[in-house]
Amino acid sequence: MPKKTLVLTLALVLVAALFAGCWGSSGSSSSKPSSSSSMAPSSSSVTSGSGSMSGSMSGVPGDSGVASGSVSGSMSGSGAGGASSSGSMSGSSSAAAPAAAPADGDGWMTRLVNAGNPLPEGFTVETVDIRGYENRPFDKRAAADLEAMLADAEAAGCKLYLVSGYRSVERQTALFKRKTNSFMAEGFSREEAEKQAAMWVARPGTSEHNTGLAADIVSADWYSKHSDLTADFEDTPEFEWLYAHCADYGFILRYPRGKENVTGVTYEPWHYRYVGKDAAKAIMQAGGTLEEYTGAHTA
Repeated sequence: MPKKTLVLTLALVLVAALFAGCWGSSGSSSSKPSSSSSMAPSSSSVTSGSGSMSGSMSGVPGDSGVASGSVSGSMSGSGAGGASSSGSMSGSSSAAAPAAAPADGDGWMTRLVNAGNPLPEGFTVETVDIRGYENRPFDKRAAADLEAMLADAEAAGCKLYLVSGYRSVERQTALFKRKTNSFMAEGFSREEAEKQAAMWVARPGTSEHNTGLAADIVSADWYSKHSDLTADFEDTPEFEWLYAHCADYGFILRYPRGKENVTGVTYEPWHYRYVGKDAAKAIMQAGGTLEEYTGAHTA
């Protein structure tokens, strides 16, 4: 074969090989997605020598129901083998509102009930009878503390008698009417008699006894010497024990002497109200009232 022909043949073979290699490389990627962006977040990008990444995520968990949020971030570097890199991430999360707490949470202990703050219509409370009494219901949540106070007083030689605990609004209505009638019998008009009665017996729906958290307590032998509740109870050892220890069980002397202008009720050394131990200690140490403790309007 002439030399010139041989050179031309070799050249054609080399060109054919080069074209075969290029087209083979292109053909080998034909089975991949037409765009790599379909496999990456729409906002991602990569550049030679440095990289950046940003993305967002939001979601609402299934059963937990406690959070939904978004995360975004960026990262940059000096490239492969780079000696330095920097990164930052900023995020925000917005938690879903937690499940609603009980209607009044722990507020049931310091609920203020007086002439200016009546119980809401339809108010109900779960009660249990206090141990040792057939018909002395009390708020179930505070009954154990009342029982402990009565038992410890007796152990200390100051046996007490629980005159009353929870009263229904209907019962309160009957008591209020009876007190009103007694003042009318003294010559007061009905309007004035009701005003006078309200100083001694709360109007229906405004009595702490309707909450199930109030207890009228006197000495065990009180009714052997008295026909009614009177301020003379303050002169007994039983009152002294109650006044000194009631806060240990979550109770306060609810209507102290000298606070009539705050409570709207005359002094009642026999009337104790459950407010919880922390509030009771604060109120009794300050010689205050529930109105002052809560900062609410007075009666």
